[in-house]
Amino acid sequence: VCKPRTQRLLAAVSLRDIDQNGEYGIPSCSKLTIQLNSQGKRDRLAEVVKGVAKIIATPKMTKELLSCEFNRFEIIQTLCGTQRLVSLLPDEEVQKVVYYLNCIFLNFRSKFFSLPRVTDKDQALHESCLNFLLGILKGEDTPQNGVSPTPTIKPNDNDFSNKSTEEDLPETNVENNAGEMHWRNRLFVAWFLTYCIDESDLKIDDPEIMSRIWATCFRIIEGEVGQPLQRVSLGLLGRLVSLALVDLSENSLASESKAKNPDLAVLCDAFTREKFCRAFGTALVFDHREDTSVGGGHSAQWSLGVEEVLRDVLYNLAPRTLFPFQRISQKSHTFKLQHAQIVHAILLSIGHENAMITSKYLLNQAKDLVASPPSEDQRNQQCTAAEIFSGVCRALMQYSKNVVEQRDIWDTVLIPFLEEAVLKMPTNLMAAFFDACRYGIHHFPPNHFFPLLQWSVNKVKTTVWQHETNDSVEDSNNAASAMADRFALQSKWLFFVQAALIELDSEDDLGAVCQLPWYTNVLVTDAHQIDCKIAKNECNISYEEVELDKSWNFVNDNLIPCLLNALDHPYDKCRDHIASCLFRMCYCHRKFIDLSKALGNGKYQASKDPGVEIISQLMSVSNSDKYSFKEKHQALSTAQKFLSCCVHWGDAKHEFSEYIIPLLPLAFKSLQTTDDEVSSDHRGIEAETVKGFRFTIADISSSCVVPIGASQDMIRVLTTLKDMSQHQHWQIRQAAAHFLQCFQGCHKYLFSQELDDMAMDIAISLLADDRREVSNAATSTLTGILAALPLGVVSGLVSKYILIANKSLKKKNKKKMETPQQQRVEESDAEAAKSKARAKRQQKSVYFLCAAVLGRPYDMPKFVPEALTALSKHSFEQRASLSVREVVKMCCSEFKRTHTDNWEAHKKQFTREQMEALEDVVSTPHYYA
Repeated sequence: VCKPRTQRLLAAVSLRDIDQNGEYGIPSCSKLTIQLNSQGKRDRLAEVVKGVAKIIATPKMTKELLSCEFNRFEIIQTLCGTQRLVSLLPDEEVQKVVYYLNCIFLNFRSKFFSLPRVTDKDQALHESCLNFLLGILKGEDTPQNGVSPTPTIKPNDNDFSNKSTEEDLPETNVENNAGEMHWRNRLFVAWFLTYCIDESDLKIDDPEIMSRIWATCFRIIEGEVGQPLQRVSLGLLGRLVSLALVDLSENSLASESKAKNPDLAVLCDAFTREKFCRAFGTALVFDHREDTSVGGGHSAQWSLGVEEVLRDVLYNLAPRTLFPFQRISQKSHTFKLQHAQIVHAILLSIGHENAMITSKYLLNQAKDLVASPPSEDQRNQQCTAAEIFSGVCRALMQYSKNVVEQRDIWDTVLIPFLEEAVLKMPTNLMAAFFDACRYGIHHFPPNHFFPLLQWSVNKVKTTVWQHETNDSVEDSNNAASAMADRFALQSKWLFFVQAALIELDSEDDLGAVCQLPWYTNVLVTDAHQIDCKIAKNECNISYEEVELDKSWNFVNDNLIPCLLNALDHPYDKCRDHIASCLFRMCYCHRKFIDLSKALGNGKYQASKDPGVEIISQLMSVSNSDKYSFKEKHQALSTAQKFLSCCVHWGDAKHEFSEYIIPLLPLAFKSLQTTDDEVSSDHRGIEAETVKGFRFTIADISSSCVVPIGASQDMIRVLTTLKDMSQHQHWQIRQAAAHFLQCFQGCHKYLFSQELDDMAMDIAISLLADDRREVSNAATSTLTGILAALPLGVVSGLVSKYILIANKSLKKKNKKKMETPQQQRVEESDAEAAKSKARAKRQQKSVYFLCAAVLGRPYDMPKFVPEALTALSKHSFEQRASLSVREVVKMCCSEFKRTHTDNWEAHKKQFTREQMEALEDVVSTPHYYA
């Protein structure tokens, strides 16, 4: 159905159907161009074109258009030659017709696939299509009067080809030349050119076509500054370079006689010119999204189809990658990894000598971009500088052949750039350089970036504020102003050094080659094939392991003492980075040791574990005498941030046991506030510290799931909670109750009988607390524990506490005979102690019964009516305290609310006495009672 109508429909849109009037029921659009209505408009032409375009956009017709090279050439000619058609339409119809034409393109784009060319005829058609597209972009073969040149090779006899020519058009149409091609049509032309090229085009016998493609790509990048066409040309360049790298890698594996390398002389010539390198860098700048924080915050509004074309550019810039392979994802939302990839790919394609020249040009421009003045493009310019550095760094590391050459590249090329760039880069864009540094050294052995590690650690040592114990005045105005001038720089270096620490992750560097996922194994092999020879010794220690140990020794000796002496840093942002650095060191070194053991090299642990010293120092903060009030809370804030890093970035199997549990007592004790008189500033710092630890404790209780089988860790946690439940400050006891509630709820299916008993004992011990906040929190915790226990166990406990509750009721005071005063005082003290013990028992038993009732909100076990009957006795003023009476009334009213839906069925399980006891509590007293 579709095949015979394809050429007729395309001829209608391209105005080449003057001899096909009425064929397949379609009027001749060429003849309709001279038919005007009473207002002098071509309304009928617009209606026919909309109908034809809608038919072409159907899935079946799109599938037919993609079936062979001839049809593909035809649809490309048609869509590229619509300029005159649109110019002939009435103004009110232009937008509608453009929408229908765009629907054709979008369907073609969404279903486009690479078609193998098995015959010479297909190859000739393909080359004709490329020449046609190149001619349009150069301005040579721009279709005039809406007529596109016909293909040089005719289809088979079975194909229904177009038989009209340019001379068949009416003579009046020649006057309606549309003029220069619309920019959107040129954009579609560039898209077609990008997707029509494949790896076989780089090796065709006619080198002129590829030379024209490279030249066209470079000319647009240099000429169309800031235009969408320039962004599409970047995608074309990325596709060409990616295909060239694939061919080079395949030919390196094939024999030299059969291999035919692509001709990259044009690419080498372009990127060894400083002018083009600057144009290329400028194109990368404009390939970012606009900065909506400048100029009113308005996003770009593209014409129909333009947004989809620009989205495809990103897919062609560079192949997709799984970077980063670790849990630490990219920090910057503006850093485009594809830009770094295309710079890296270009430098690998042009050879070592040319790459050194190009790297110099690109880094010089990157320095200018970093120092760009404030403007709407400043953010994109500075981010592009990071992307250029990333690609250059990775390419030069891959070209380096030995340690001496690597050190020379860092000292002469890369580190001088970072020295200047990091100082000029705003703090809010340091995340771009963080990601750039990570990509530049990702999956390389530690010796490849050891100079970077040394340099960044030394920068931290020389700039970060250090605690001084001999300060005479805690707040010095001069010292504060000096620190204010340097804190932004300190924050930058503390953030930057983490990139090198993250890439010391031993899982990627040691490899565990037979244990890692296949994709990591492949990339590790590719990254290490330059200098990854194994230096075997008696213990079978790998070369990478020796280099990692060297790096960790350097970090332990230089970075850790500096950071531990800056725990009380005056600025919150720096404390964030200090805590992050400490966590990175603990996390990565622990993986290094664990993986060494997994590889059978457990005896080789020359570097000391930084986690031991870090945890010991953090645990001693609260009891240390070297900190003033303000410094102590700043150091505690760093410890809280370290705990948060362990919760959100660590592994539950290790971080919870090794770092979180030892610091859990510190977290609870930090919740207490001082009773002494302090200044308002100090009180505010204390409140912020307490608030931070409350959030962290809540995260630990609900986020850290203990692995199955780690019962000792849960015992350690419950032991800590037991100690905290007996603390003298009620805020800590309340926090322990809330923690137990969440922790027991997350692990109730892992709790053994021993753990259930420990948790229940802690909750019950808090029921009789003097503070209502603590007892209420304990009641909520006990409710969750009882709800998970078997009914038989709960029933037995309820019977036990009913007896205790009945015996703890207040009794009427009996009249006593007069006794001597001293005896009366002794009896009064004994009676007060006895009354206090009775009140404790009453509060504990009543709260327990309330928890048992509240733990069954939708059913009615046998013990619930019994518990409610016992509770009703404690609702009277002469028998219980105010707090006990309020809890009893709350429990009974909540019970009645949750059982309202099936109350008729639940009511049958109450006896008359039990129902009257419940009604005495929940019914509202009135005047006539």
